[in-house]
Order: sequence, then structure tokens, then C-alpha cells
Amino acid sequence: MEIVNLRMHNVRKLKPLLLERGVFNNESYILVLNKKYIKGKVKEDKVFKYLDAQDDDKVMAKKTATVMALASSSYKEIDELVIPDTIVVVDEKIVGFGMTLIKDHRNLGIIINDDDEKLKTKLRYLKEVGTLIDRVQRQDDEYSLNFGDLNEFNFIVDKDDHVRAVDLDSSYIGSGTPTYTAYYLLKNPYIKQVPEKYQLTRFNQVIPSDNSDLYCYNMILLNAMSGIDMFKKDIPTYYGYTNYLKELGLPKDLIRCFNDIYTPASNINPKDMLDELNGIPEKELKFKTYVKRKKPYME
Repeated sequence: MEIVNLRMHNVRKLKPLLLERGVFNNESYILVLNKKYIKGKVKEDKVFKYLDAQDDDKVMAKKTATVMALASSSYKEIDELVIPDTIVVVDEKIVGFGMTLIKDHRNLGIIINDDDEKLKTKLRYLKEVGTLIDRVQRQDDEYSLNFGDLNEFNFIVDKDDHVRAVDLDSSYIGSGTPTYTAYYLLKNPYIKQVPEKYQLTRFNQVIPSDNSDLYCYNMILLNAMSGIDMFKKDIPTYYGYTNYLKELGLPKDLIRCFNDIYTPASNINPKDMLDELNGIPEKELKFKTYVKRKKPYME
């Protein structure tokens, strides 16, 4: 782990990293730690997360511990994980983290939410995400890693057309109380009906686990297929849609992955079943098609 000490006037020289339209970051300024401006301190340009929470000792301690653990673990051998490798200090205070700058990338969230993008392409990238989740969960390491805030915007597609995970300072290592609530977990009140599966802190935050990561992954997949935010739907509507997918001929094991989300059973990674979706017309999978077909029976 490299530590870079800067003065504030150095930070002010740094240019922001241009994000794609529709990509937002609510916890930091995303800057480019440019080796030209930081002579002799960094050997290559890096992404620099200048954190808003730098005055919150609890949050910064948690993030720093996570970054240090990741940098010293065998997770650093997984190229698809863009792990922070630099701690940036200004006036003797940690203000953020630097990591490899992946040039010419596309944000997966933009691809997944683009109605003009083919579902086949989305599924190919989501299969890579599922493979990465599986590798992380099976990693034999001193630390147990959970992504925590697992959503499509925390993945990018590099110039070689491979998916990589970013924003890992917000991931969850080992035990302790999380300092944030993941997007998909925050927006769905129904998972609290299964507290033995999605354990909560005293502040009603879901503690990241393999089950919560796979819940998020299944929901990203369902959102991509349905064209809407399925994780916001009430349980009867949710199961009505998954039953419709069963009628369309989706694999029974895939339907089970979706249906188990709201049961005590452990969540399942559906990555190996995604190829079987390619034979079903995209339009048939859309939630609006389901509503249109079921409407006479719903009235």
C-alpha cells in the first residue's frame, strides 16, 4: 500500500474524472491523480476518490481498514477487482484513496439501463459479474469479502470488453457494523420479512453477506430482463412476474433463484443459467408484456 502526502494546492490542480452521463457518485469527488502534477509521488495516473466523509472518523476508519485488508489479501490477485492501492493524505489526514485508472471504459450501469442495448449483450456482461461474485465468495482467504453495495454502476467494462468491479472501499470485510446501506437493500422493505437470512443492525441496515450480494445480483438480472425496477415491486406482483417467466419456459432452476429471494433458503448464483435465456424474445420478458397479457385476468 502506497501513501501519498499532498498539500491542498496540489489537490486543487487535479482534474475531475469525466463520468458518463447518468453515472453519479454521492460520496466523493472523483479526480485524476495525475503523475504530471504529483511529480515523483505516483508512477502512473490513478483514479482518486476524494471522500466527502473524511471528517467522519468512524466511516474513514472502516474504509481504511477495508482498503488495507484488501491490499494485503489474496483478493489482489483477482484482476477483475480494482482494489485501491494508494492512501492519500492531506495535512496529516486521510482524505481518500487512489486506484488504477482504467482508460476507455464504459459503466455497466449505463449499458444495463440502455433500452437500445441488446439483452444478449447485457446477459454476457452480467454472466461475467456472476462469475466474479462466485470467485470472490469461494476465495480461500483470511478475509471474507462481500461487495455490500452491489449494483450495476459499481462495475465497468474495460477496453478489452471485460467486466471489472470498482468502488471497493465500500465493500465489507469480515465482521463489524456496516457504515452504509446498499442501494438495492435500502429500497426494498420486503427483505426485512426474512431477518434470519438478511440480518439487520440495530439501525435496520442489512449486514452484507453472500445472501445479500446474491439478492442484489438477482435483482440486477431481473431489472435487465423486465425493463423496470423489479426490486421495488410488492411481493404478489413480484411472484406474479416470476410465474409468468416460468410459463415462458425459463429454466426451473433459474426461477428458483428468483423465488428464493424472499424465503429462508440461501440465495443461488444464476450465472450458469443465463445462456438459456438467449432463445426467448426480449419483448416476451418485459414486465409491460406480462401486464398486457395478464390484464384481462386482473380486471
